[in-house]
Amino acid sequence: MINALRVYSDSLCWAHLKNKICCILNKGSLKTVSVGIPSYNEGTNIVTILESVINSKLDSVELCEIIISDDSTDETPNIVKKFMENNSEKIVFLHNDSRRGAASAWNNIMQNAKGEIIVLYDADVVPNPNCMSELIKMINNNIGICASNPRPIQNNGIPAKGTIFISDWLASIRKKQLSEYTVMGRGLSIRSDIAKKITIPENLIAIDLYIQSQVTNMGYEVVFNPNAIVMFKPAMTFVDFCSQVLRAIKGHDQIKKLGYEAKYGLTLKTSVIEFIHTALRNPVGAISACICYLVMPFYMLRIKNLDSALWHTAQSTK
Repeated sequence: MINALRVYSDSLCWAHLKNKICCILNKGSLKTVSVGIPSYNEGTNIVTILESVINSKLDSVELCEIIISDDSTDETPNIVKKFMENNSEKIVFLHNDSRRGAASAWNNIMQNAKGEIIVLYDADVVPNPNCMSELIKMINNNIGICASNPRPIQNNGIPAKGTIFISDWLASIRKKQLSEYTVMGRGLSIRSDIAKKITIPENLIAIDLYIQSQVTNMGYEVVFNPNAIVMFKPAMTFVDFCSQVLRAIKGHDQIKKLGYEAKYGLTLKTSVIEFIHTALRNPVGAISACICYLVMPFYMLRIKNLDSALWHTAQSTK
């Protein structure tokens, strides 16, 4: 048996072997999943994400509910209620009349979830049909969170190409395990019993990094599954590109001030080397990203609420 495993490990990459082991460990254990979707003015996206979740391939795992924590002032509530006419048994719609921010929405979802595993998606992503099963199968007694693999929808324009380049650079870093900063939002799975022990500060920006820090501090592993793909729209304007980058910087600074800094394990030298590797594969994207960073000081003056959880809402990514 040991020799067989050795032969198998020689023929497959470690990430693939890890996936197989996790599937075996999970058989007969965690059987139910709750999906959480924080929503703010997602009228143009909410039906797409709901249909993607309902049509997901789940194998032997039961989808027990879809929880939408909504602060919308647009038509999102009416669209969801209409959608619920045919899917009401699966959807739990929690609407608030005022905007509270993503942290409150995540707290709301995690505390109300009934499933043994919680899968959290941004409302403006499109998960691949097998994304949820890929996220779920990695969770076991030792692994508390599995992060998805966000992939941008190909598009033209300098901000879009710059966003796609940065996404490719980050994906390369995660696949090669060059950094311990694994969870980057858009999609993840977390054990429900762990999630219910976490309360995210309501003014927090970098929610994903905070949750990763909390889970690792509890002694659980956080992993990345490159096969758990969620598609997202890249920024199409310089304002939205700058907003995303500046908020990421502000969010990391906020985490440090709160004393919950994660160990990134990524040196400047490694960052530059990986940037060059990615640039060789996508030189146009690298040039586009550099242009976006060069114009950032100008657009900083046009972006409001960078230090607030109630951030500037990107329009071109919706």
